[in-house]
Amino acid sequence: MSNTPTIEKIDPESNDGNKEYKLLLNNGTQHRIDQWVTQMRYRMEEGRGECLYCIGVSDSGNLMGLTDEEYKSTMVIFEKVVESSNYTMTMLSEKEVEEGRKVYEFLIRENNETKYVDLKIAISGSVDTGKSSTLGTLMSGKLDNGRGSARLNVFNFRHEIKSGRTSSVAHHILGFDKKGKPISHNTEFGKRSWPEIVAESSKVITFFDLCGHERYLKTTILGMTSQFPDMALITVGANMGVTKMTKEHVFLCLSLKIPFVVLITKVDICKKRQNILTETVEKVTNLVKKNPVRKIPFTITTKDDVIDAVKNFHSNSVVPVIHTSNVTGQGLDLLTHFLNLVPVTPKENESKSVECHIETTWTVPGIGTVVGGQLVSGTISVGDNLFLGPNSDGYRTVKIRSIQCKRVPLQSVECGRYVTLGLQKTDRKTIRRGHVLLSQDAPQLAITKFEADVSVLKSHSTTIKVGYEPVVHTCSVRQTAEILNITEKVSRMDKVGEGDDKVLRTGDRAKVKFRFSHRSEYIKPGFRILLAEGRMKIIGVIRKVE
Repeated sequence: MSNTPTIEKIDPESNDGNKEYKLLLNNGTQHRIDQWVTQMRYRMEEGRGECLYCIGVSDSGNLMGLTDEEYKSTMVIFEKVVESSNYTMTMLSEKEVEEGRKVYEFLIRENNETKYVDLKIAISGSVDTGKSSTLGTLMSGKLDNGRGSARLNVFNFRHEIKSGRTSSVAHHILGFDKKGKPISHNTEFGKRSWPEIVAESSKVITFFDLCGHERYLKTTILGMTSQFPDMALITVGANMGVTKMTKEHVFLCLSLKIPFVVLITKVDICKKRQNILTETVEKVTNLVKKNPVRKIPFTITTKDDVIDAVKNFHSNSVVPVIHTSNVTGQGLDLLTHFLNLVPVTPKENESKSVECHIETTWTVPGIGTVVGGQLVSGTISVGDNLFLGPNSDGYRTVKIRSIQCKRVPLQSVECGRYVTLGLQKTDRKTIRRGHVLLSQDAPQLAITKFEADVSVLKSHSTTIKVGYEPVVHTCSVRQTAEILNITEKVSRMDKVGEGDDKVLRTGDRAKVKFRFSHRSEYIKPGFRILLAEGRMKIIGVIRKVE
């Protein structure tokens, strides 16, 4: 706690979101308590199971503070409000704003054995920056030996263990209990299973460990587009600096509007070479500040910094930066605290219609065909009849035989989670990545042509014009599409005769019509698309489908 006030005001309270300001609670009547209970439940719903309360702060954001007596009387009422809803309260911080007056911040988390906060995080960054080692250290609670022992816990295949490099999209989880304590995978009796971790957790973080090598860039793009992560952790080796792949992964986050955190890893290597670490920090700062990122780097060194970063994380203006070492443990406590507090992405026009994007398929003995993917909207229950497609003959009906989420069998599952679904009497060969599962009230789209507003961030020697066939990435769809027409071009070029042609160059914006080259796909207006081929980088938003 700092005795010197540094901030007199914060942003005004928003009517939406999971943050609530309270100056003083001094009316303990049952009617008033019921009103506060309703308000807290709304904030809890906005945060999907957790919310932040700032006590001693006015609705306009002025840090007024409370005296000790005011705090005691306020907490008597506040505890009644929390207990009435069966929530758990944890104090995050107390700060003195002036002599004898303090403001307090609390994390309120829902107590529900069948429900938990589900946060999806993609871990990306250049090769050999310690992505898998960081994940292995977080999960096990044990430090790395400096030779990669921690990463052995998270690899999928034998060749990954031999090479030390991830070449697939690996799924892992980390749980936090209602008080914010991380639940380690390791116990004195052995390892906890996923169902055990989920059962003990109030918040579960699903990590998608992505590839760092340039050879596997398309796999990383697939992981970013198909997993719908709430945020990303981008690792930068303290001894390596900002590389080409670092910039590629930052570009992916920007194009898909995924907020991200920068982890400067392996700081122990630079203990005697501080000039190397300083150079890396300067490169990261320049990358974050300059075009096209244009955000504020926020270095986290204390737990108070963590709280400030969390409160501003979804403002789309701040990039938290944390220095970590998997060998000495530096910064891992701050990273863990950040993961415990960071909220999920706010809901946007949540639909009741089922829409599940299939990303992978398996054949399981005794079960049959199983598909895995992100449930974007709606609720799926065992026994539901859903439509699978699009196929050459449209959509066909399939029946849900079983459901699992994080390896836990369920009777039903809500949107916002990665699910695996057993399908009754369905041949795996008839299912592919890019298919969707839809309810009867959802439109059965099979799109071959679409228009999109695109922006060319980078172009290469290949001319981007009518007839060009780039690979389009959107959700779990990855297919070649031909450019049919280019209209409404806005060029940054000032050269005579180059503004009205139908050739796209770096910095240009236009409305482009595409046609899929092989088959129809399920896409809708509003879907974000990414076109990446070599140095060519184009992002866009679908506006019209045919």
